[in-house]
Amino acid sequence: MLFRSDRLPGPDEVRSQVERGLDAAAAAARIGGDRFDRIASLVSVLETVKQDPRRHPEGDALEHSLQVFDLVHAERPFDEELLTAALAHDVGRAIDRDDPAAAGLAALDGLITPRTRWLLESLPAAHAHQEQRLGHRARRRLEMHPDFQDVMLLADADRKGRVRGYDAPSLDEAIAILRELDDDEQP
Repeated sequence: MLFRSDRLPGPDEVRSQVERGLDAAAAAARIGGDRFDRIASLVSVLETVKQDPRRHPEGDALEHSLQVFDLVHAERPFDEELLTAALAHDVGRAIDRDDPAAAGLAALDGLITPRTRWLLESLPAAHAHQEQRLGHRARRRLEMHPDFQDVMLLADADRKGRVRGYDAPSLDEAIAILRELDDDEQP
């Protein structure tokens, strides 16, 4: 389905996209392998999520996620949790159009660390902070968190990861980087 800005998607289109996303989440839960295989399964479905070409000239949500991953990797190549958040930040878009953040967190439950979860949960607040739309208390709470700089890097990469023809790594390459970092952390 190509995005058309002159109309809202019909109920059949929305139902189809939600079913594809739910199928992906169920498949990821059943899939063998390690948590990175299951994350890759969820992220791969983003290829079916077409985006508004005015805001996302890169095309689909998978290409966007790979660009975000690459931008974060350039800044924090050693941070597996932040890189996982960068790769998986839009997983919910393939599951639930109305509440993609909650759907993504639910699909990733048991696959990500508490820090990665916080980064994903806080990404909307980081965007609001960048746009100076965050209230005083919420801004202060976000700024006081030890991972404030990291969530702001994620938000910045999310904003910049919208380039047509960007030479992003493949999903397999991104997963290999995450696995290598995870192996480095094992005793």
